[in-house]
Amino acid sequence: AAATLPRTTPMRALSGFPAPRLFDYETVTANLSVSDAIDSVEEAFSALARGNVDVPMPMHIGIEETAAAGPGDCHIKGGYISSTPTFTVKLACVSFYKNIERGLPPGSG
Repeated sequence: AAATLPRTTPMRALSGFPAPRLFDYETVTANLSVSDAIDSVEEAFSALARGNVDVPMPMHIGIEETAAAGPGDCHIKGGYISSTPTFTVKLACVSFYKNIERGLPPGSG
């Protein structure tokens, strides 16, 4: 019989940041108004203009076509505004057009 892993609880933060929280599209759109989003984006760009934001170059992973996956791309972007309690990382999987044949969406993010 296959071994089962013990049930885990969220890890405690080891770096002073809280444990990661993941949000899907439905959660974001149900809890964030367009007005709030615009205000937040304006505040973030103001902090960027003042030099208070660390925004590393986006990362790109090309996924070749195999029997298990692909072809497609994965983009990873992130940022941190100085002196704030959190940072943000966004993962977007795009261009997986053959997923449609499998009944899966061609992308996310």
